[in-house]
Amino acid sequence: MNIKVGLTLRWSLGSDDSEHFLDPQVFALLRGVRQGGHLNFAAREAGVSYRHAWGLLRDWETRLGKPLLSARQGRGAHLTEFGEILLELADQTTTTLAPALDNAALEAGARLSEAADPRRHPVVIASSHSPRMLALRDSLNDRHRVSLDVLGSESALQRYRRGGADLAGFHLPQGELGRSVGAHLIGLLDPARDLVWLLETRTLGLISRPRRPCRTLAALARGKLRFINRQAGSGTRLVFDGLLGNAGIAPGGITGYADEEYTHTAVAALVASGNADAGFGSAAAAAQMKLHFEPMVDERFYVVMSRDGDPALRRALAAFCDAQTIEGRETMKDDELNPTIAVLKRVHRAGFWKPVSTPRRADTA
Repeated sequence: MNIKVGLTLRWSLGSDDSEHFLDPQVFALLRGVRQGGHLNFAAREAGVSYRHAWGLLRDWETRLGKPLLSARQGRGAHLTEFGEILLELADQTTTTLAPALDNAALEAGARLSEAADPRRHPVVIASSHSPRMLALRDSLNDRHRVSLDVLGSESALQRYRRGGADLAGFHLPQGELGRSVGAHLIGLLDPARDLVWLLETRTLGLISRPRRPCRTLAALARGKLRFINRQAGSGTRLVFDGLLGNAGIAPGGITGYADEEYTHTAVAALVASGNADAGFGSAAAAAQMKLHFEPMVDERFYVVMSRDGDPALRRALAAFCDAQTIEGRETMKDDELNPTIAVLKRVHRAGFWKPVSTPRRADTA
């Protein structure tokens, strides 16, 4: 279905007490009088009777309290100064806005035509925040109607598991936290159903201002720094809580632990503005705001969909992920780019449980 949309400029004129939409024929008649020098000529050009044209202009002269035409017996008619200015402004406004209206109409028609196309079925993405997920959404929009709900990694996987999303994006930490945080999130996946692709890698750590750098979790535990946290259920929050647990630090001792933001950029922005002294987020967000970054955890970002899902969607997702630049890709095994659940457990050490040593105390600042 090809839906065409037309957008037009509509004038309203009046005083403080009243407002009326101006009939477009008024401009047509004024333009005709200017061109032909007579209302009869203007009426013929506009396709209306002389009586209708005269009545319409007189009606608007009464509403505006200003004459639009100056007519003399046997000498035709011409526009008054007010009429000239009104028509000049109408022509200028149309010239200025017509291209924008045409472009908006084309865009609206295209979007509506796509939405009405029965071949385009909706795709729901639930994902932790990532610029690459925004790019994935935009790339899929060529063939699908895509909606993206930004959630924490845990919430995104839970919605996907319940059937509320076609795709889910989630982060998994590497190193020691894979045994706890990674294992918990991987436990929400189904080895018999789910297909997984690696989308990007990143590093998480403490974010602070260069003049007052925060280099250790112990510095936060002293309670003198104002901290800004990520929301509960986000992968970053799970990682941060895991680090606190490993360091034997109680969250209640951190000033601002309960204050939450929903993106790494928002955390970095609050630190940069001085509304917080420190936060926990990505190296990219810290670099964007020119902040001090103390690296603590490497993690990988994945996308999952069901092997029973739309084959065209699966091909598009695989092609998008394969085209991404992955930092450290040259050191990865081939099965790490499109991992099975067993490979995820191997990479993130989530399937090889070992006795956990006594939590070490956080280093001093």
